[in-house]
Amino acid sequence: MQKGDFVEIDYVAKIMETNKVFDTTMKDKAKEYQIYKESFKYEPIKIVVGAEYVIKGMDEALYKMNVGEERSIEIPPEKGFGRRDPKLIVKVPLREFRKHNMSPRPGTRIEINGRWATVRNVSSGRVNLDFNHFLAGRNLIYDIKINSKIEDIDEKIKILMRLNMGAELEYILEEGDLKIKDKKDIDDILKENLLKAIKDYIPEIKNVEYVEELKKEENKGLKA
Repeated sequence: MQKGDFVEIDYVAKIMETNKVFDTTMKDKAKEYQIYKESFKYEPIKIVVGAEYVIKGMDEALYKMNVGEERSIEIPPEKGFGRRDPKLIVKVPLREFRKHNMSPRPGTRIEINGRWATVRNVSSGRVNLDFNHFLAGRNLIYDIKINSKIEDIDEKIKILMRLNMGAELEYILEEGDLKIKDKKDIDDILKENLLKAIKDYIPEIKNVEYVEELKKEENKGLKA
């Protein structure tokens, strides 16, 4: 694969030291390794090689693979979820949790001001919270398969929308000009990220812009 290639991949991810599977794109594997979640939609992921939409170790491995190939790769912390930072472990008085009718227990994941932390222990009226990613400091193994390479421009647009915005937006594509329906409830930074990604990874598109409304007479060419 080369940088900028759009690919569909499946994977199984596990912690090297314990061999415990913590993530997969496949329902049968999730059930096999007893991590299946009824509410989760299991399906291959579609990404852009080298665009940093996945951890660095996986991105680097994709460069060395071909369509249809399966490979097991080892990923050290610095190419995964980073090294553990002792500064991200803090102590919080237990009374602060009780004010909100919370009873923290070791291993519990808690969201605080938009950040997730793991309760390490509770003692002497204090709660030790770890704001490191729960996989920080871990050596990982990813079993990866590249299912296909994606060439269709409309599919590429949709992929970048999902990766950068979390959803597909309405748009019109005509002779290299892309007009995206502007949604005011989406952060401007996310919009700029999408514009940049389209310019960087879909060279067939010469001009791209957000428009307030798509004209009714244009709806015949609407892509969704």
